[in-house]
Amino acid sequence: MQIFHIKGVHIDGVTACVPERKIDNETSLRQLYKEEAKLIMESTGIRTRYLANPGTSSADLCIACAKKLMEGTGTKSEEIGGVVFVTFTPDRLMPFNASLVQERLGLSKEIPAFDISLACSGYAYGLYIASTFVNASGKKVLLLDGDIQSAYMSKYDKSTVPVMADAGTATLISPAADDTEWKFTFYTDGKGREALMIPGGGSASPTKVEDFEYHDFEDGGRRRNIDIYMDGFAIFKFVAMDVSKWLERFLAEIEESAQSIKFFVPHQANMYMIKKLARKLKFAWENTWQSGDAVGNSASATVPVTIAREGANQLDERTEQKILISGFGGGLSASAGVITLDSEAYYEFFQYEGKKNKGEKQNEEIS
Repeated sequence: MQIFHIKGVHIDGVTACVPERKIDNETSLRQLYKEEAKLIMESTGIRTRYLANPGTSSADLCIACAKKLMEGTGTKSEEIGGVVFVTFTPDRLMPFNASLVQERLGLSKEIPAFDISLACSGYAYGLYIASTFVNASGKKVLLLDGDIQSAYMSKYDKSTVPVMADAGTATLISPAADDTEWKFTFYTDGKGREALMIPGGGSASPTKVEDFEYHDFEDGGRRRNIDIYMDGFAIFKFVAMDVSKWLERFLAEIEESAQSIKFFVPHQANMYMIKKLARKLKFAWENTWQSGDAVGNSASATVPVTIAREGANQLDERTEQKILISGFGGGLSASAGVITLDSEAYYEFFQYEGKKNKGEKQNEEIS
């Protein structure tokens, strides 16, 4: 197992937002599952999800978060030395989202700015890579992580509709004088890559007219080739067997455990899955931060969404706390990191207002 070490960095803040439409999961699932809708909702533990209005992009959500974060931390544009944007649903195939961030935030033209195409495992990857740029430049780096999964999701698909959602996030990493060390590790099993994918599009299968036609599948789904396909059982098996053992090895190798680490922040795949994973790693449920029940599974953004929602409430001490973060899913891929967070950082979770027409009803507040 490879362990990647980072010293001399600090998280100044994490902000996250959900988009305009709040979906009551039981109500929405009645179209697919009829009388079994409540049972499906309870089996995933996801009560509500948030979906973007057509035209709202991953960059829109993340830039809104970045503006809140820079304002909340008092960070000026000239202090930003780089932008890392984690997404598999960029605004365009080309150019990359980070270039739009540079322009909209008025950042220097002489900084590294690039996207990372990853799904559920993306946040720890982004955090590690952004931290290496902090070390190298001595400047603050913006890590943005967000996806509009609804743009690639069939509303008739029984695997994705119960869990998938949209969100955007921003994390600010800065140089730190202390010797606090973060540790990361990563896992890839390309043999399982077809368990979670978008079949159509890409250079291997350029989009065709017929890719926009709906087809019925044996798994009970009805979707297009441009929609996300997920083999839910294969993903569950990957997490329950491979990821859980791999995380146990990671903790053993770095001589950490649920006794030495304060909190566990897993990818919010669904509440049943993360409860089993937390139990396997011996983390008490009250020490496992959760957001999926209230906002859904927004791919890799679920980890920073959860931190933004829970950070201010859970971190009630002035000292830094060790946190285990982990993401797992499409690839098949997993990532993990033992990092530190503290209550002095800036945390905010809000609902994106979008581009409102005059007289349009305001979004309801969220908790």
